[in-house]
Amino acid sequence: MTEPFRDPTLPPHERVRDLLARLTTEEKIGLLHQYQRPIPRLGIASFRTGTEALHGLAWHGPATVFPQAIGLASTWDPDLVQQVGAATAAEVLVFHTKNPATVGRNVWAPVVNPLRDPRWGRNEEGYSEDPWLTGVMAVAYARGLAGPHPHRMDTAPTLKHFLAYNNETDRCTSSSHLPPRVLHEYELPAFLPALREGVAVAVMPSYNLVNGRPAHLSPLINDVLRAAAPDELMVVSDAMAPGNLVDPQHYYDDHATAYAHALRAGIDSFTQDDDRAEATLAHLRDALDRGLITEEDLDRAATHILSVRVRLGEFDPEPLRRVDPDTVNSPAHQALARTAARRSIVLLKNDGILPLRDPRRIAVIGQLADTLMEDWYSGTLPYAITARAGLAERTETVFCEGVDRIALRTNEGYLTASADGTPMTITPAPGFGPVAESAAFDLFDWGGAWALRAVVNGRYVSEDENGHLTNDQPGPNGWEVRQTFRWQPDPNGTGVLQHIATGRYVAVGDNNTVTLTPDADSAAVFAIDTLRSGATEAAAIAATAE
Repeated sequence: MTEPFRDPTLPPHERVRDLLARLTTEEKIGLLHQYQRPIPRLGIASFRTGTEALHGLAWHGPATVFPQAIGLASTWDPDLVQQVGAATAAEVLVFHTKNPATVGRNVWAPVVNPLRDPRWGRNEEGYSEDPWLTGVMAVAYARGLAGPHPHRMDTAPTLKHFLAYNNETDRCTSSSHLPPRVLHEYELPAFLPALREGVAVAVMPSYNLVNGRPAHLSPLINDVLRAAAPDELMVVSDAMAPGNLVDPQHYYDDHATAYAHALRAGIDSFTQDDDRAEATLAHLRDALDRGLITEEDLDRAATHILSVRVRLGEFDPEPLRRVDPDTVNSPAHQALARTAARRSIVLLKNDGILPLRDPRRIAVIGQLADTLMEDWYSGTLPYAITARAGLAERTETVFCEGVDRIALRTNEGYLTASADGTPMTITPAPGFGPVAESAAFDLFDWGGAWALRAVVNGRYVSEDENGHLTNDQPGPNGWEVRQTFRWQPDPNGTGVLQHIATGRYVAVGDNNTVTLTPDADSAAVFAIDTLRSGATEAAAIAATAE
């Protein structure tokens, strides 16, 4: 006889209730981590939340990379965005079939934070500053991810990050001031449409605090989000956020208390310590033993989790929908990515030069003209076509980045890089001869944030774990960008360099090494020698083209 929880003809809530009744307390606790434990006696496999799929499957090998979310929203085409979501889901299924333990079907997308401040480092993940457009695109992308079947999802979309998450500095400890009108007219309209439509079945809270309370403890999770969803809603924590409640937020003194309050506030799945679930489960057991949570609290969270697994068809007798492995980066998906990229382009003004009519030679100029930038949630690129490369397929191109090449000189000598990217030094300045290649840097000015690329090896200046400057990075990158500096000039035409990520200053240390210091008075004072003018070079290149 088939167990009721494996009967797809029964309503999901009946199947979940049957399965929950079969579980021991320890088995329920084992479901509450990102890496959910298997239950062999019932034939239930392990389950992993959190496959990144913001604009294509990310981090698991070459897959189709679609335009960033802000580019997808710039198409103003929900049908197209839904197609992108469906293509992403298909590729997730291919990777899941190959490695189900690593690539789960709970996808952490879309991001629906309204982009209220252009200085926020995570704007690249969201759709728009407009909550209505964000809500429309979230519905479209989540519907594509969930798939066309009315009762069985291909993947389980998760909305990120609830709530008021536009903090750049001290993201885990700063508090957003959120008045009721901003909540109801700006924030919630971005989150609620995909929940009300039932196409997003999970939510992730944000790292920050809101009005002094950690977002992971917000009463709005249970009172508003779950009320909006037609079915059970699974709430997953952000990575390491449960531990943040103790340190660095210092909201609770111990983890058992913190995890108990998070569970009761609505957190169902704890994303903590990667795949090492033992500590999290021990804290939850401790909370149960101390009476901080009850069996009913465990049942409630397990119900939310199992509801999503039932809707994914995990316990159904028929197998998972099989997708041809060749679907990944297929010609059809490449064409869809190309269409989305084309439609994402926004032309602000055309003075008559477009469209170009059979040009013989085009000058392609700029810092982004011949590079393809990747973001934190980009997939592994199976191919890359830059603006210059695309134009070069049609006509002759000439190119320059249009950036200045400089040397930074102190009284002791020049800032100097090495070909192998070891810590940088100050070397004595030559007499009247040319500046050595090792002392030359291409200066990229991103609106006041400087990035320096060492000419000697084409790598960017950053800091290492010992606080020394090195030239070993492919460009500004990482969870926190640590390859940018702020120039602070003085009245003498010289100035100091401040490392933006740390607020520390570039200084000369022992043996002419280059370090970072918190003391501005100890900073190295640099003069800038311009070795090559980017504007002059760009003008010369442009003069050779139509």
